Amino acid sequence: MDTALHDNLDTYIRKLQRMSKDLPPPSLSHSFKIKRDIAAIALKSPRVFLAYCALTGLFRRNIASIFEPSCVALISIPITWKLVDVEEAAKIIFKDKLGYCLHPDKKGKRGYDIDVGEYLEARKLIVFVHEGTVVHQDFELAATMRDQLRLGDARHFRALGRLRKCGDVTNAQIEMIARQPSERLDAIYRIGQPAHRAALQLLKEMPGPHIAQTTKYLDVSKGFGDASAWAKELKKDLDNWRDGHLPWSEVDKGCLLYGPPGTGKTKFVAGLAVACNVHLEVASVAKWQSSKDGFLGDMLTAMYKSFAAAKEAAPSILFIDEFDSIGDRTKFSERHSTYSTQVVNALLECLDGIEGREGVIVVGASNNPGRIDGALLRSGRLEKHVHFPMPDASSRAEILAFHLPSLSGDPVLKEIAARMPGSSGADIERVAREARRVARRENRPVSIEDVWSKVPTPAPLDEQEQYRVAVHEAGHAVIAYALRLGKVEQVEIYDNVNSFATIKNATGLTLIDTPLRGFTTRWEMLQTITMHLAGAAAEELVLGHRSEWSAGSIDSDFAKATVLAIQMLTEQGFGKSLYFLPNSVDLTKPADLWKELELRDEVSEILREQYQHAKDILDGLRRSVVVVAEALVKEKRLDAEQLEHHLPTGPKKRSGLRPH
Repeated sequence: MDTALHDNLDTYIRKLQRMSKDLPPPSLSHSFKIKRDIAAIALKSPRVFLAYCALTGLFRRNIASIFEPSCVALISIPITWKLVDVEEAAKIIFKDKLGYCLHPDKKGKRGYDIDVGEYLEARKLIVFVHEGTVVHQDFELAATMRDQLRLGDARHFRALGRLRKCGDVTNAQIEMIARQPSERLDAIYRIGQPAHRAALQLLKEMPGPHIAQTTKYLDVSKGFGDASAWAKELKKDLDNWRDGHLPWSEVDKGCLLYGPPGTGKTKFVAGLAVACNVHLEVASVAKWQSSKDGFLGDMLTAMYKSFAAAKEAAPSILFIDEFDSIGDRTKFSERHSTYSTQVVNALLECLDGIEGREGVIVVGASNNPGRIDGALLRSGRLEKHVHFPMPDASSRAEILAFHLPSLSGDPVLKEIAARMPGSSGADIERVAREARRVARRENRPVSIEDVWSKVPTPAPLDEQEQYRVAVHEAGHAVIAYALRLGKVEQVEIYDNVNSFATIKNATGLTLIDTPLRGFTTRWEMLQTITMHLAGAAAEELVLGHRSEWSAGSIDSDFAKATVLAIQMLTEQGFGKSLYFLPNSVDLTKPADLWKELELRDEVSEILREQYQHAKDILDGLRRSVVVVAEALVKEKRLDAEQLEHHLPTGPKKRSGLRPH
């Protein structure tokens, strides 16, 4: 292996020499000295040897740029590696014919502790910078080449082991060794000592206090739906802005990420900053308010400092967590109105600032976007609004693979993910963490069985319970057909023995393909409420009483019907009054509904009437409900074609699927 690598490197360097002779002006051919014995490099330093091998591949990818008459190369280095080792490897290849700069990781109060102008006097310059570091703007402007140094090639580690007589190691061990700080390579690859012994010791210690942990970041380019699409566009726009091909006015100024708790909004932003290669400044309303004594002046000063720090480190992302804590000026109580209003106004000033905030993207995260002042979400501020839903089966599998990289290729991981409907990103991370803990206590790698053992298992349903679920879902399906609300694509029930939920955490599911409409009417909203209440109505009609399955969560049938009734009355003008009061009821605080007695009474009246309406319709279609329910108990799943044997044909127009 070492001989093959030796020949490959020497052949490539000779190729560089030949190519350089044809590139004007004076080439670097004289600076390449063929290193006939690369074993000497390996024997001198494992770190320099691996950097030397990796740099060879990097220069191969960028040979045309390196031999331009003038070149400024920005080379990103993993944070676990010392820049000086990579510089030493580069000097073995180029000697002193190029300029080298080891970019500082942090900016001091007076800026970076380097003379950029002096470095840029070199006609050919290589700037080595750690991943995630905000690069000096002058280097960014002058850069003609950007690339990342890839230091985890298994071939290089195996060649190192042969040359230093350390034996071979497995791919999994190489992957673990590659994640260690580069200083540890001297201990792992001691001449004449087996490297696999050190690798096994590392495995026993993981993740003990002596292991330097490196932060893992989510891959934001996939698995997050609309958020991933936005992340890709933002990265592209920032790259074009850095290269001078796009004015800042064309880049998104801010974004609100909203959705249920635990869906990964905070970790997404951390990954986004890494993907876009920008500085991340983290803030929150609570952090601002906790500054000093928390008086208005203290809070505003802390807010201004966050924006100033983000601007100084630009390009950057200023992340404001729990953004809804800022509040809405239309809902402040009299007692704190002055204080809270000034906070909102100050934030608006920071977002709009007369001096501008070029290079700063503000990202807010919120579980309750309805609580945020509308002015903060307008164009030029947090103008992009991206919903973070609970992850679907595919996304859950990607999250599991991220937290369990050693099992990422196991197809069973997707099966496990499918069996975790309703789980947030935080829930999935907890399962992975508990599985790793089991393996760690037994001093072995984590296995797929460890993961299975930590996945919550729903209680199995007997035939009587399955029949109740089937009656419930049949009620939804029959009403959807009878009222022509859409085409029922499929109905499912789960016994939690041979069939399990995969889309949402429920005992049954009805998927309805609803037609797209340009507007809605009062009648259509009432009929939709009827359909939501139909499951409970069917249980009461066929079985004499209903179960708790229709309520108990914000995603339940009764919750959906209640929200629709409130929206009818406060936003669509479909109530006894014609007033328009959007977001006047905080749907995350059910007690708010009971404060408005007239609203409460009218909502209750709508729900009672539509529940009775559902019972009246189903009473005339009782036979259809029973037939569908019995078929469901037997088959567990009925698709649209199978349902047509028991129900009238639904509407032909289709749009998005809606689960019930």
